[in-house]
Amino acid sequence: MRKIVSYPDILNGKPHFVGTHVTISSLIGRLAKGFSIKEISHQLPQLSEDDVITAIKFAEELTTHPLTPKNE
Repeated sequence: MRKIVSYPDILNGKPHFVGTHVTISSLIGRLAKGFSIKEISHQLPQLSEDDVITAIKFAEELTTHPLTPKNE
């Protein structure tokens, strides 16, 4: 299972899997388009099905709490 990282100077700070240019947002986008976990791991052979599940859990964590408006 690969670790998810975010660095300001890599991929504009978008969270991605270590050692890849696969962003979590691109992976979630594939899910939104109807691709299965198995299909995604075949399309992105550098990721396992467990990696895809890790990305889903990561996205869930980010959306668990309400967003705070920037002006507050």
